[in-house]
Amino acid sequence: MNFDDEDRLELQHLAGGNIVEHAPVFSAQGRFVFVRCGLKVQVFVTSTGELTRELTDATAPLISLELDVKQPELLLGCTSTGQMLRWHWRTGVLQKNVNIQLGAEGLQILTCNLLNLYKEGDTACAFVTAKRKSGEQVLWYVVNTNTGAVIDIQCGLKLKIRTPLVDVGKGAFKYIILAQGYYLYFLDYTTWKFWRFKNTNMGLITCVRMSPCEEAAATGDESGRVIVWRQFDNQERVQCTQHHWHNTPVTSIAFTPTGISFYSAGHEAVLVKWTLSNQDEKKFLPRMASIIRHIVISDGNEHVLACTDDNALHFVSPSEGNLQSTLQHFTYALPDKTGKTMFPIGLCLNPRTNTLVLNGRIGHLQFYSAYTKSMLYNLRVVDNNVNSQEAQRIIYNTCVTRAAFNINWMVTGEEYNDQRNFPELRLKFWQYQEKLQCYKLNTNIELPHEHGFQAIIFSNQFQVNNLRCASAGQDNVIKLWTLGNSENIYQRGKMWSCAAQASYKRQALGSICFSQDGSLLGAGYGSTLVLYDARSLRLLHALSTSAGYDGVVAKAQLRLAPMPMNGTRTELTQQRQKLWGLLQTLLDSDDQKLVQQARQLMSSAPISQSKASSEQIPKESVYKHIMQMPELGLHQKLQLLRRFGIECTVHEACHKRLKEHLQKFLVDPMAVQRRLLTLEARLHRLQPRQRFKAKLRLTRLSGRRKNYEEVVKQELLPIFSVLKLDETTKAAKTMSAKKRKRWEAASEKSLSTKAAPLQTVAQISHVQFGAGAQAHLVAVCTESRVLIWNLMTLRLQAGLKLSVRQLAFDPLTNLIAAVTRNDELHVFQPNVPLPVYQRSNLPKLHGLVWLPRRQPKQSSINVDFQAQSTLHMLTHKKEIVYLATPGQGTMDDAPPPISFAQPSDADQLLQYATFGSFVASQKSNEVRENVQTSGPLIVGRSVHSSVDALVNLSAHTMPAMSLICGEFIKSLLTPADSAARHRAVMEETLSNGKLNGNGLSHLDSDVENDADEDEEGEAEELAEEQQAEEMRKTLLAQNAALEESLSQEDMQLKLDERLQRVAQLDVQLEF
Repeated sequence: MNFDDEDRLELQHLAGGNIVEHAPVFSAQGRFVFVRCGLKVQVFVTSTGELTRELTDATAPLISLELDVKQPELLLGCTSTGQMLRWHWRTGVLQKNVNIQLGAEGLQILTCNLLNLYKEGDTACAFVTAKRKSGEQVLWYVVNTNTGAVIDIQCGLKLKIRTPLVDVGKGAFKYIILAQGYYLYFLDYTTWKFWRFKNTNMGLITCVRMSPCEEAAATGDESGRVIVWRQFDNQERVQCTQHHWHNTPVTSIAFTPTGISFYSAGHEAVLVKWTLSNQDEKKFLPRMASIIRHIVISDGNEHVLACTDDNALHFVSPSEGNLQSTLQHFTYALPDKTGKTMFPIGLCLNPRTNTLVLNGRIGHLQFYSAYTKSMLYNLRVVDNNVNSQEAQRIIYNTCVTRAAFNINWMVTGEEYNDQRNFPELRLKFWQYQEKLQCYKLNTNIELPHEHGFQAIIFSNQFQVNNLRCASAGQDNVIKLWTLGNSENIYQRGKMWSCAAQASYKRQALGSICFSQDGSLLGAGYGSTLVLYDARSLRLLHALSTSAGYDGVVAKAQLRLAPMPMNGTRTELTQQRQKLWGLLQTLLDSDDQKLVQQARQLMSSAPISQSKASSEQIPKESVYKHIMQMPELGLHQKLQLLRRFGIECTVHEACHKRLKEHLQKFLVDPMAVQRRLLTLEARLHRLQPRQRFKAKLRLTRLSGRRKNYEEVVKQELLPIFSVLKLDETTKAAKTMSAKKRKRWEAASEKSLSTKAAPLQTVAQISHVQFGAGAQAHLVAVCTESRVLIWNLMTLRLQAGLKLSVRQLAFDPLTNLIAAVTRNDELHVFQPNVPLPVYQRSNLPKLHGLVWLPRRQPKQSSINVDFQAQSTLHMLTHKKEIVYLATPGQGTMDDAPPPISFAQPSDADQLLQYATFGSFVASQKSNEVRENVQTSGPLIVGRSVHSSVDALVNLSAHTMPAMSLICGEFIKSLLTPADSAARHRAVMEETLSNGKLNGNGLSHLDSDVENDADEDEEGEAEELAEEQQAEEMRKTLLAQNAALEESLSQEDMQLKLDERLQRVAQLDVQLEF
């Protein structure tokens, strides 16, 4: 089956993308902000952060976005291919789409800035810079945005090769400022005169900005200085004012609308506000989330927007100077010089809320909801300060490298390794707090492993009782953690502690996994699947495949004589000793006679199996003789292969490992030579007493270096030629005929690629147990195989030839999604290892995970393998994508919208939507609630299901309020008959005949409340007390008589019922 031809699924974008690559744009009153993200323009509300509209008409990345000067309701954007787009952003309608006609092909648009200049059109003209290819001069044009035509300008300005930094003044002073390297250009676009300056101290300019209300401009350079330029229309009278606080390159500058002050930012993550009149007066907003990349101020000075490198927009109050709100998009850490991945934990699933969890900022984890497409929160895991990056140094930070999740617990592993000191490791257990709705640190374990974490996993995602956690370290040790009572006298409660640990034959540990019931723990040690008892880590079984099934050659090799003969063993021993002596001699000499003698001994050996001459012995036999001698090391074996003129190919994995090793430890000869020259120059600056000792040391160092280079040429480079790792064997084919003779013999002795025996030992990288009816199956992944083990028979059930890099398992459908090293996706089940879905040409991934659907589809996995769960992937472009048909989104499996219905008096069942169950239970218990809720403190209904359901419903699933208000209000109304019954019950409860709640009857309330007549009041109180006592006696007597009559009536009724039952019985008696 060809899946590529019948595949209807496409990669759909869910989250991610850089929204701070370009500076955002405010609307006229600052109520909206326009953000560029790839090919889209997103419109956000500044007060609430709500995404109101997306403009998706661009076909290439947008390089500029601005509002028209005279028509602020028009939004103009330009792409890198020269596509000019004009939107009416309030309605989202694309009004015009024209292509810029520069008159030359192959030009790439670098910048595009609108001018306060209108010619032959209703929109402003644009200043455009373009470039054909790298190394050529940058060209500039003035373009009519209405037609796309180029306007002829008479100006002699010629730019250089670098991509320019451009800003345009649109106020009373109409200037264009350009910066290339340390050159600065000012261009008056009314007269088209220009002036060129050099930055002070020849510092590279990093950002430029024009003042909106005066003839001034500001530039920032790589040394952290901000220079304000005035009177730049005259090179003799130009004035420069320097503002220096930043220690790193300035990233952005922004003037306030009044021009009195300006903001600047650098790599220190501090926002600085300067006053132009006083250089010493400045204000700071420190400890921003990350490096500030752009600063944008609205026209009315309502908002100051700071864009940080962690993909966030921070709104700062201009008057108070504090942070007001943050528009947080998909966040991530900054790339550093350590070479480590930005997402070490990959893509995980939090089973409590079905949210996606991945690395965020340095030392943080971010929780993203794919259902609502919103960032829930960033959890700070590492409680350390973040070290700022430096230009000439590699700075290391503590990062979260592993994480696992349970419905009530989270465990994280953090690591700090600066490649010099002993690594710092911490294992932290976090408990979810219901009241606080967040995670709280429960247990912190220092140095649980050595060198780093390999894997961390819980025994069950949804079980809380008897929960266990297993951690695997790079020290090849597995540790089992259990939850018990705390021994700390200052903090009582539960805490995690180590219950057991295990390792297996000092082999490398690749992966661990718990079974579905949590009774078994599987670990991949080397090429062996080791099964432990999950309660005590007691070894149960060790499963390994036969030779060749795991994708590598056999580990053991035997040599046997072809036929049993008397004295053969002694003969073979003598022959082997003689051959060993010859080979030892050949290690130090290149005597061809010894080579011929060794060939004769090899031809007479039993392994040759044919009486061939020493010249006709195949190269494979010589190779086997040499490689099967355990007395020789790898270096010695390669030297002997060179003596015999044999070349062999190297496995790709070994090739990469050897290359990495050489790059790490070999010394660059040119760098050493420069170092020696530098030391020799410093030698003459020393005093005469110290000069002789330094000269002696330098001579010895030069001698050691010379000997090292000779050894490399004589020993190491020939070995590379044997393994075909050098460039000399490839270049020999294009040499002249005289020089080619030396290499022709070696090329004739080369082996074919099929006989490549140098391979690595198989290493298990992933272990995954099945679920449900397939819980007895275990999938094991090596470098080139996927092996399925059956634990009931302890036998290998199936095998797949796949080189798996990432793996994700869905416990709902038992589907395994495997991404190979060739970026291919294979989806299959362990019991039937046939592909359910295949896809090629996937983007590079950091991880993938199965996300359960809110509304599962009723279809087979053969028809739709994503019927129960959707496969989400995290790409190297920092985006989360998923597979879906065109036009299908994540909201397609959302529950139906809310609807209200007025309950009727009929006894028939009604069809309800979201509130059906609540209304049905309310209708069935209506009379009972009215009877039970008695007392003066209970007014109305105690619980209203419609209100609770409306409050708890997600806002994105609700329709417009105008459609549901009427029905919602009607659902709160009480019907007339039920209201009458409710009032009757309340009246009977509040007034119980002539008696009130205290048991006293009041004959005349007016006399009781008359406070003026004290004597009459006292007499009346005495009379009332006497009447009350008489009334109590009367009531007690009546109550006793009533109880007696009722008991007699009950006895009579019971007797009558017995007689009726006896009369109904028809019993025939036989005598």
